[in-house]
Amino acid sequence: MPSGSSPDKQAETNDSPETAHLVVTQPEKFQGLLDTISLMDKVSERMGEDRSGDMGSSGSGAVGSSSQGDDNTQSARAQAIANLPELAVMRSDLSSYIQKEIKVLRKQVRRKAYRASKPGSAHQLNELYGKIRRLNSLLSELMEASVDVLKRIFIRVFIDRQSL
Repeated sequence: MPSGSSPDKQAETNDSPETAHLVVTQPEKFQGLLDTISLMDKVSERMGEDRSGDMGSSGSGAVGSSSQGDDNTQSARAQAIANLPELAVMRSDLSSYIQKEIKVLRKQVRRKAYRASKPGSAHQLNELYGKIRRLNSLLSELMEASVDVLKRIFIRVFIDRQSL
């Protein structure tokens, strides 16, 4: 560094046309990037708003469509709930579904038993046995459950397709 000159003065004297060109184009690229990000935010906001009315939530849109009384405006879920089978049929369907899940879990236990020497397999076996015990207790309670409880479980499993 020459004597008597500061780093600021040296930076001003070393400006080249390439550096000036980069300074000019970088803000344009930066602005384009900001525009793209804001556009993506707007699209995600719109998608979030569009989905909120279609999810069957207890919003004002769902109440308005059901108050019209048209069968065409009812959702598939509402129609399925309106056409629930009889109590005996629901009990048998739920018990067969739970027994199938228990069968799948027992197969997983047999597969894990072959690999019992691997680290973490004892924990996995314990978790599987816990799920089997929980499903067995649910199956025994299902036979004595009230109509309301049966309907809620039936809707959860067969209409909403949620796991137990």
